[in-house]
Amino acid sequence: MAGPARLVVVSCASREEADRALATLGALDAKIADAAVVTCTASGRIELQQTRQVAAGEGVVAGGTVGLVAGMLLGGPVGVALLGMLGGGIWGARDTGVPDARLRELGESLTPGRALLCALVGEESVAAVRDGLAAYGEVGDAETSTLP
Repeated sequence: MAGPARLVVVSCASREEADRALATLGALDAKIADAAVVTCTASGRIELQQTRQVAAGEGVVAGGTVGLVAGMLLGGPVGVALLGMLGGGIWGARDTGVPDARLRELGESLTPGRALLCALVGEESVAAVRDGLAAYGEVGDAETSTLP
């Protein structure tokens, strides 16, 4: 996201309600950099479902594919493919969007069964997102500079 972003958080009564809010968020005409549903299970375990983060395994596959193609063109497929896989794994392992630590911290305030929808949105989209998600629960937002 090129400009400033804000973290919009919606407190939802359940995981299902947070999933519906996420679907509504996707339908809004807003600049969304990242979104995650944070839930607290009945046993008190915090679970994260991020929508835009690339997993390390996906990075390994993508990096390996690019490395293999580059290796075939340059004449060293095995070594270049391995380097591509390593680079892809590192790229996929980095945390983009809202840091997992911050999402888990927010989740610790939840009572079991409740959920949060957290969305990183462009500053110009905050009002539309807040209005569009108000039906799902209490909505708040914060500057991203306050994120760890």
